[in-house]
Amino acid sequence: MKKHIYYNGNIVTLDPSLPRAEALLVEEGRVAAVGSTEEILLQAGQAGVTRTDLEGAYVYPGLTDSHLHLMGHGIKLSLLDLSDIRSKEELLREVGKRARATPEGKWVLGLNWDENRFPTPEPPTRQELDRIAPHQPVMLTRVCHHVQAVNTAAFEAAGISRETPDPPDGTFGRDERGELTGLVYENASQVFMAAVPPRTLAERKEWTRVAAREALAKGLTGVHTEDLRSAESVDALIHIYRGLIEEGTRLRTHHLVYHPYLPSFREAGLAFGSGDHWFRFGAVKLFADGSFGGRTALLSCPYADDPSTCGFAVHEQEKLEALVQEAREAGMPVAVHAIGDGAADQVLQALEKHPLPTGAAPDRLIHGQVLRRDLLDRMARLPLAVDVQPRFVASDFPWAADRLPAALLPTSYAWKSIVQRGIPAGGGSDAPIEPIDPLLGIHAAVTRRPPEAADHPGYIPEQKLTPYEALWIYTVGSALAAGEETERGRLQPGKYADLSVFDRDLLSGDPDALLEAKALMTVVNGTVAYRV
Repeated sequence: MKKHIYYNGNIVTLDPSLPRAEALLVEEGRVAAVGSTEEILLQAGQAGVTRTDLEGAYVYPGLTDSHLHLMGHGIKLSLLDLSDIRSKEELLREVGKRARATPEGKWVLGLNWDENRFPTPEPPTRQELDRIAPHQPVMLTRVCHHVQAVNTAAFEAAGISRETPDPPDGTFGRDERGELTGLVYENASQVFMAAVPPRTLAERKEWTRVAAREALAKGLTGVHTEDLRSAESVDALIHIYRGLIEEGTRLRTHHLVYHPYLPSFREAGLAFGSGDHWFRFGAVKLFADGSFGGRTALLSCPYADDPSTCGFAVHEQEKLEALVQEAREAGMPVAVHAIGDGAADQVLQALEKHPLPTGAAPDRLIHGQVLRRDLLDRMARLPLAVDVQPRFVASDFPWAADRLPAALLPTSYAWKSIVQRGIPAGGGSDAPIEPIDPLLGIHAAVTRRPPEAADHPGYIPEQKLTPYEALWIYTVGSALAAGEETERGRLQPGKYADLSVFDRDLLSGDPDALLEAKALMTVVNGTVAYRV
């Protein structure tokens, strides 16, 4: 039986019966024993057992990102990234450079612009994009991925004109004269996505490979991802991820099933839990609303900075309930994107009407950014986990405080309220929307401010998590959300030997030390998957 000892470390186990240790013994990919260096070496340090001296490094249960788009993160690394753009003029300049380097008729694709970071918060218009790229279709995806900015050539390539009606689950932005503005909301973007020439399977695999390697380098041992829309088929998704495992990319992946793919998923004989400990399918992914930044998140009352709208429901209540029922017929939980409190209310109604079978993995509320106390109380009574993205606080404030109705602010980005009610919460990044680095998420959970604002007391400071709570949501919380708490989340005998090893204490009293911390080693299934 293959054995390996990791010793001479500062190990945080998250096991209440043995919170701290110095060493652990791994057998066949699982933790076999945990204790002091002296105990473990005495117990199993015989000839033939390999050893790794941790040299005093700090070891934690494998960090897991509970919600991201791994393939999308790889796409971000390959396309025009507009994350650091701070004005419309700079955005147009960078897109213009890319257009001049792009052959006529070829698409110019960009990601992650955010007008809320501009001195004047105005998105690019169709006419402005036409001026800098008259001969190439342009599609720029907003940081929330719920709004696109396109030019006239893109409308022509997609077959959209002034007379084209809005689809039922999205809208084409129009001015007071009915002319297309160039903004595209929600699933109205699908016709533009379809007009972009398809990428090869090899390109998709490379996106995934690059993103997986970066995740491991940041100390992540696993991710919960939703990639079917990027892979474009269940078969392609399986081919890509199985291929990476065979190549030796040792990152655990748990996959949500976007609901339009559920029929083909079932036809392939797949179900919740299909796969193995490296690659596994999870809940059915649904959308209830849009984004806060694009004012398409559904609120129960009008936006403070635009009283003409409460946001956008992706589905009528009856349709949402029918989709939940369809998942139940497949024996599956659901994972529903809901940012606004109006959307969360719709989701809870659907879950209450169609409860999970006893013993099933929990349903998941993805984001849950804007809630109310009555919603939190209802959530606590359901078999429900919440996938939270603490980094959103650092990105969305201060403009979020002006956009939110005052009555909703105290229970917005309310990670502490969720944890205090005993609702399982998994910590994630929503990469490529936010950086994939889990330490930035932990820092935001603890400080409630951007890294550079060291003197800021934090936005809605009563919702700050302790360092221990922040670590918990990226370990135990993520395991609970996936129904995998018997396999991972803590370092205790019987669980997989997934370790995130850092150069300093993540639970120290100085949260800004997290910004300097480096992953020294990432161990998955007892084997080193990344080392500095």
